[in-house]
Amino acid sequence: MTELSDRVKEFAANHVGISGADLIVSQLTGDASTRTYYRARPRHTGGEGIIIAIYNAPFDETQSAVARLEALESKSPSARLTFANDPCAHIEVTGLLQQAGVPVPKIVATLGSEGAMLFQDAGDTRLQDWLDGQSSATVADAYDRALRFIVLIQDATPLAIASGSICSRLAFDEAKLAWELEFFFENYFNKYLGARLSGTATAGIRAEFQSLCRELASRPRVLVHRDYHTRNLMMHRGDIYVIDHQDARMGPASYDVASLLEDPYSNLDRETVSELIERFIDLKSHSRNPIENRTDFLRECGLMTVQRMLKAIGTYSYQSAVLNNDAYVRYIEPAIKSAAGAMIRLNEYPNIQCLLEQTGCAERSKRQ
Repeated sequence: MTELSDRVKEFAANHVGISGADLIVSQLTGDASTRTYYRARPRHTGGEGIIIAIYNAPFDETQSAVARLEALESKSPSARLTFANDPCAHIEVTGLLQQAGVPVPKIVATLGSEGAMLFQDAGDTRLQDWLDGQSSATVADAYDRALRFIVLIQDATPLAIASGSICSRLAFDEAKLAWELEFFFENYFNKYLGARLSGTATAGIRAEFQSLCRELASRPRVLVHRDYHTRNLMMHRGDIYVIDHQDARMGPASYDVASLLEDPYSNLDRETVSELIERFIDLKSHSRNPIENRTDFLRECGLMTVQRMLKAIGTYSYQSAVLNNDAYVRYIEPAIKSAAGAMIRLNEYPNIQCLLEQTGCAERSKRQ
């Protein structure tokens, strides 16, 4: 395991209320993260512990995330497209979501000079795992709670804008959506499958990418979590906690809904997904910005599912082909099915559909 510095151990021990010698530290398994996580707890008392996140570089916790982004953009105008996992953004977005009533782990303290952040321990049980074997009523209740949190996040949109938060300065605009689809194209076709498409096939795919991104980018934007699924919802002592929220930004109202209900982690059948989308529409009717046109929103959910699933396939492929981490390979095929199903229901994007059908066979062969 990667050893924590003595300074970070002592810092953590002080916040747990014990001496460094009485602190037990264990490294946690990450989830496609660039950060390293540890759990620190008292050796003898069995008291409450904390989580330690170590970033890959020191940071100034007094600096705003917007200032950090602007500094990066001054060196590279495209930095906005890849700005992610920023510690100051984590601090900022955590405070914003707490104000909005969203249950996120509290930040206990930061030690930026060591790239360290301490926060509340929300346990090890991902909602994805907790739901396995539960009754249909229990599953429905958990998803209802998760959908309510999406409404709370979206209702925090005016607060994000008024405060000048980093999440109000980032958006799923056409450039960002297109960057994500290029990420999918490069990592799935070229790096993971080793496929080389013809110029005609590539042009057809990219024309449909552009159409998809343009329509999604034209939709009204609200605050979205950006990676809202059952692996980023933790069940701890009967409560659900939302994690990995530091990359929140502005996007379509369907973004987190599609992520939660259509991601391969969810394993929900089509009928249940449709019922939960209707439940979300109902919950939104009592919010600050209700869904005004149900039919239009259902179309947006379909479009968002296509874009979100293609990006997810790109991430799973990148983890395998570039980082030699095959933990997500098993999710590629269900993500392809989810994206293809949405395109069939929309009756659009025939070039993407055709190529996914062809390469889906290649993907299965690769895994066998």
